[in-house]
Amino acid sequence: MVATSDRFIENNPLVDSNMAIIVTSFNGHLPFLKNTLLGYMSSGKYVISSFDRHMGTIPEDIFAVPHSWTFKHLTHGAEKRNGWLWDIVYGAGIIHLFENFEYVFTVNGDCVWDKPKGVEDIIELMDDNDIMSSSSNGIIHTCSVIWKRQTFMDFVSYIRNNLNKNRPESYSPEVLLRDWALLYNIKVKVPPLQAKYPQGHLHAGAIDHYSSYHQEDSTWKQLLGYRNLGGEHKWSCLEHLEPVPRRYFDLRNNGEFLSKHEKDTLLNYYLTQDRRWLYMYWDQGEDSYYNRKYYPLEHYGNNALHDDSKRKELGPDSERKGLFNRFDLDFMNK
Repeated sequence: MVATSDRFIENNPLVDSNMAIIVTSFNGHLPFLKNTLLGYMSSGKYVISSFDRHMGTIPEDIFAVPHSWTFKHLTHGAEKRNGWLWDIVYGAGIIHLFENFEYVFTVNGDCVWDKPKGVEDIIELMDDNDIMSSSSNGIIHTCSVIWKRQTFMDFVSYIRNNLNKNRPESYSPEVLLRDWALLYNIKVKVPPLQAKYPQGHLHAGAIDHYSSYHQEDSTWKQLLGYRNLGGEHKWSCLEHLEPVPRRYFDLRNNGEFLSKHEKDTLLNYYLTQDRRWLYMYWDQGEDSYYNRKYYPLEHYGNNALHDDSKRKELGPDSERKGLFNRFDLDFMNK
């Protein structure tokens, strides 16, 4: 028989936690959201999923994962900027009610922690500073940030005041956060190691705020097992890199959360491990419509391929013709 006091603790997960994790998200994160939320729940901290407007798109089993949800009102223009800022404001409404939260962690819904217990090491690393982001270099990036409680609440007040006086298209959350930190002399901790673009890249050696290449040499990766799945997913297609591992994807109902391009190609690769589907995925996902090619599966060989031994002759069209350079993509120079 469970004691009454134990039942109270079960019914009040807020009372034991010194941190609230606000997971900012929208429909575009649904391919990853269940797995990322499960990771945050494994940290032992209180988890709030702060979602864009709910249009009946969230399955019940995903609803059941975090401790609580918030949904912002309808906003117009600058969707990414307005979305993140209002998600933070709504999440702060819960934090305001519970003084036991000493820390707040804000993180995007397409970012995962493979080592969720490492959040204790992040707290220790921040020491007596007010805020620490996974990456800072003139701006403070908002993908993954730990805050002292009062610092977070002060920033939320600043957001509300700023939103009342500015057009939303006139700033980004990162610039808003940077300006606020400078204005109020906020103590910003820069992590010892930050993800950087690889050698050969147009921005080689510069900070990669989206950890797009699963970089191992970053503090967030080492302590939290952090991965930005959305960043990895985008660049793996454009640069013909190995896709995000299947275990992170929610492939329910024949890829219900995937785009048509992904359903027609990447989903089949995950289901069969036949690399012909991967070559097709890359061909159809080139960086411009002019370069995209749409061939039948047999274009990549009549038999299934489970390695790249024939990639030079049967791989993506641009590679066969010797025209592909993963670090020479048109949009990088725009």
